[in-house]
Amino acid sequence: MFIKITSGQPVGDPIFEHQFYALYNNVSFTRPIASEDVVSRGYAFYQESSRPELGLYEVAEPSSPVQVSDDLWEQGWSVRQMTGDESADVDSKQEDLVRAERNSLLNTTDWTQFNDSPLSDADQQLWAAYRNSLRDVPAQSGFPWDIDWPEFPN
Repeated sequence: MFIKITSGQPVGDPIFEHQFYALYNNVSFTRPIASEDVVSRGYAFYQESSRPELGLYEVAEPSSPVQVSDDLWEQGWSVRQMTGDESADVDSKQEDLVRAERNSLLNTTDWTQFNDSPLSDADQQLWAAYRNSLRDVPAQSGFPWDIDWPEFPN
């Protein structure tokens, strides 16, 4: 991709290679295109960059391109803290995911508590304790981000 450079700063949105060639359809460029061909026409190479690593309540937003070298610019990023509503929404979604996992574990162990279960009374009690621990997951101090999942009975 390429980006227009005016007074040493990127202007507008990046364009793709075919768009650059279309702007200069009467010019035969080398393949790959040479830096001097791009720069002499007031452009620079442009590349997207990876989103930065984020903390729990952070959001990455695209910002102005950053100059990497004389003929290369890349996507810039700004990181901001989430608003109270955004972080509450993230927490709510995480709670839903954890509860869904917990409910799935409860559903897959329902059979252990049926009257016709092949388990001994002692084993049924172990599974009942495990299931109670699953029900207590939302009461853990780290909920919903730091979960100490109970272990399956042996």
